[in-house]
Amino acid sequence: MTILMAVLTVNTMAQTIKKDSLSKIPLGSRVDFRMDFSNAMIHDRTETEFAKYEKDWEIDKPSIVEKFRSSANLVLDKELKFGDYPDADYQIVITVKSITTNGFMTCDALLKNKQGTVFFNIENLKGNSDSFFTPGTKLARIKIWAALTGGALGKMMKSRL
Repeated sequence: MTILMAVLTVNTMAQTIKKDSLSKIPLGSRVDFRMDFSNAMIHDRTETEFAKYEKDWEIDKPSIVEKFRSSANLVLDKELKFGDYPDADYQIVITVKSITTNGFMTCDALLKNKQGTVFFNIENLKGNSDSFFTPGTKLARIKIWAALTGGALGKMMKSRL
């Protein structure tokens, strides 16, 4: 029942682009990439609670972030380059809102420059898949959905560059 409610709740949140000025960013720009789980509900737990429940969370978290970032970069095909670029003119922050027990991820994305001008903002970003069933361990499912969600972000952004 909990899984069904989580799936229904996730499905009711529409992806909404709040700001889109990506065409103003020079192609090939480096973008500092950050992913924030601090306010996420992961398997109906806070990140701190989930880290106690899933002992490998802190070990696997960097690879989850990398799966998301790599998938977005693969789709963007160097038109924008997400990475660890603290001195870049642009930064994107992915704020993870929830991760269901199947690994399904919902997040917000905000891309702005150093002056604070917002170039892209989407709420309730989700990955794309034909099925809500994802095989594997808890963390393996999260990695799969991180890649799917990063790819969805890359596709959405590429279409607006």
